[in-house]
Amino acid sequence: MAFRRAICKPSSLFYFAVRQKSSQKPSLSGQGVCLSYRNYQEPGSSGPPVVITHGLMGNKDNWHSLSKLWSKKEDRYTVITVDVRNHGESPHTQSMDYFLMSEDIINLLDELMIDKACLLGHSMGGKMSMVTALQHPERVDSLIVVDVSPTVSPRAKTYPAFLQTMLKIQVQLYMQQDLPVSTARKIATNMLKEVEPESLVRQFLASNLIQKNNRFVWKVYLDSIINNFSNICGFPEFINVQYNGPTLFVGGSESKYISESEEPEIKRLFPKSQIQHIEGAGHWVHSDKPSAFLDVVNKFLKENQE
Repeated sequence: MAFRRAICKPSSLFYFAVRQKSSQKPSLSGQGVCLSYRNYQEPGSSGPPVVITHGLMGNKDNWHSLSKLWSKKEDRYTVITVDVRNHGESPHTQSMDYFLMSEDIINLLDELMIDKACLLGHSMGGKMSMVTALQHPERVDSLIVVDVSPTVSPRAKTYPAFLQTMLKIQVQLYMQQDLPVSTARKIATNMLKEVEPESLVRQFLASNLIQKNNRFVWKVYLDSIINNFSNICGFPEFINVQYNGPTLFVGGSESKYISESEEPEIKRLFPKSQIQHIEGAGHWVHSDKPSAFLDVVNKFLKENQE
């Protein structure tokens, strides 16, 4: 059974300015926002809830099929999928960094009266989950990081080009009220060919294009993502801080996001971590190889409940 809560603060998505922000620093308390989430809970669920956060440009629906299947498996878990700030149905904010996003997750745990949870995050969501574990270890029962490392993302240099192309797409489509959404997304996909060679990535990005008040806009708050991009693509510096709970890094064998050269930094911050790569999977490990992904994650969770 899935329970859904959505809070969304609309804001303008018609903009042009691009600026850079300085390095991330821990945020002051009280700046977290209320996130939209979906709760998959079946009778007989056991163990700490699993809170899932998506990657850049994603939303909680990316995890719907897997979460539904997961909550009904023999070893049942309560699974909560989340829209992070500036994505999906969660509030749009001018500020965005991993300390603020971590505070958002703590607010959600407080709201749901969850003392400790397993945090599972993919890509940007993985960085958000890592920061939460390092900042609030008492609230994190275990940590699962999907295809990302506590370093600068490998594709950081390519992101600005497609973000700027997404701006161009919105300007071109903004006044075309009579177009079907499917046609608008085809136009967006074609324009993204200039900056993104992978067809699946183009389709994924184009799926964020929606019609709102007879105008085509992006579901994500693109302005804030661009303005805070240096915060998102990097990772905060932690000195003399570790998360000593059970930690699993799951990468795809075809992906470059968890490389051998990054293992020392992973072990420095997460000394009890184990690293596994799923054969034949790319960056979207859970979509490419869902059965293998669930097997690896369930084994990890079961081992750390005993």
